[in-house]
Amino acid sequence: MKLTVIALAVTGLFASAAVPAQPYHHDDHQRWAQNDDRWDDREAGVNEREARINARIQRGMNDGRINEREARRLYRELREVEAKERAFNNDGRLNRRETEELNRDLDRLTGHVREQIRD
Repeated sequence: MKLTVIALAVTGLFASAAVPAQPYHHDDHQRWAQNDDRWDDREAGVNEREARINARIQRGMNDGRINEREARRLYRELREVEAKERAFNNDGRLNRRETEELNRDLDRLTGHVREQIRD
């Protein structure tokens, strides 16, 4: 009898471990895919971040959330970051300090894009 109770307890323990803590919802993937302002944007390379920012600006213009004057200012700021990247890349590679500086500039620009989209 004791052996049966122990066997049932162990089986129940293993069965409960197989159940995920939070169920997966089909739309979770789409929700995360649409959220370009995620905190892990910095995991992407500099060029990929620049492309994402460019796409956000364009999407904001298409949605009517960014007007033409705001878009010109944001695109100018993006071009300045790209020019700085080209200057840093003259020796053929970006060192850590240069990459960190570009990421800070891109963080600032991402914040400006976010502000313009939300206002």
